[in-house]
Amino acid sequence: MRSRLHFILALAVLALLPTGARATSVYSVGGLGEPQLDEGARVRAMGGAGVAEFGVDLFSQVNPASTAGVRHFLLQGTIVPAYRQVKSAGGASESASETEIPSIRAVVRLPGRFVLGASYAVATDAQFHIDRPDTAGTPSALRIEGTGGMQLIRITASREINPSLRFGIDHEIIAGYYREEWSRDFADTDLATSRDTLESRYERQGRWRFGVQGTVRGWTLGGVMETKRRLPLTTFGRAAGSTVEESGENLIVPAGMILGASTPVFSRWRVAAQYRRANWDRSSLASDLVDLQPMQRVSVGVERLGRKGDEGTSWRGRLPIRIGLSYLRWPDLLPVAGATTIAGGTAGVKEWTLSLGTGIVTQDKGGTVDFSLEAGSRGNRDELGVSERFVRAAFTLQVGDDSWK
Repeated sequence: MRSRLHFILALAVLALLPTGARATSVYSVGGLGEPQLDEGARVRAMGGAGVAEFGVDLFSQVNPASTAGVRHFLLQGTIVPAYRQVKSAGGASESASETEIPSIRAVVRLPGRFVLGASYAVATDAQFHIDRPDTAGTPSALRIEGTGGMQLIRITASREINPSLRFGIDHEIIAGYYREEWSRDFADTDLATSRDTLESRYERQGRWRFGVQGTVRGWTLGGVMETKRRLPLTTFGRAAGSTVEESGENLIVPAGMILGASTPVFSRWRVAAQYRRANWDRSSLASDLVDLQPMQRVSVGVERLGRKGDEGTSWRGRLPIRIGLSYLRWPDLLPVAGATTIAGGTAGVKEWTLSLGTGIVTQDKGGTVDFSLEAGSRGNRDELGVSERFVRAAFTLQVGDDSWK
């Protein structure tokens, strides 16, 4: 945000990679925060290619039409612990870890082949934590803590028109905030700890998302259209008992689209692919500290389906195997290493992820437990001063009404 003035110093601090820095990503200090993949472990193991996920009790978070295959009632939740290592251009390195709950969903089937659902998802995470000594003026210990990001609450309705065609619609409520708290503990005990807070909030408003799925000659095709929404933005600055409020600017969440396909290959294998785009640009947010570009994610995955228990195979043969690859171009364009604003030049964040996963089905067929392991890298050390490698594990529990019997 324009009024996130402390971003300049925070980014310079991260470039030096001080002891005590913590963040969901080293790049989450600026802009919108780290983009999150709000899918369950099954789809995550396929690289995030879920828009064409078509089956009984199998659905994707991104396509409301995929819920139309739910037979009764389902609950799904995912937890993702992550570990990351950051390296600076000077060769220094640091590691950090955190745990995220990217999505929770409940879906119920109604008469007339209608399905209703509600879900919570994390779109971006802007959490970070920096500790460093400050020798400017009176020596002090400086702590900068950032919280916030963008969260989504979706109300979903879908219907299966016939066995080969599904439609769905989401009303997506966009919520969240960005807050930075600065505190200084001075070496001189006669000086009181100083605290400054900078917070940006936008109004909670909703937008519409429309999804469709269809099967044609063994192929499953899926698509989603996302509408644009303007969110009025208010910024608060608090220091030494005074508060300054600024308003009149907007955060424009852009229109977007998701397209994908899935098809079986051989008897037990299938392949899926997906392209996602959100049309962020310079007009989405007025700022001298971060520029924006269209976010793009390309996902490809393959799955070997597990054999059924009545086929007399071993337990290993009943486990599915999923492998995925994804490329993500962040919307954030950050100042290049050595620059304090975008006037000095910008560089984007590109992220590559390789994933592997499996899962089990409960004996009553009413629930599943899925697991994925993801490893990747993001950022260019020569352009941004730091680069990052990460490992994530995702665990998803899905239960239906059959699971309670």
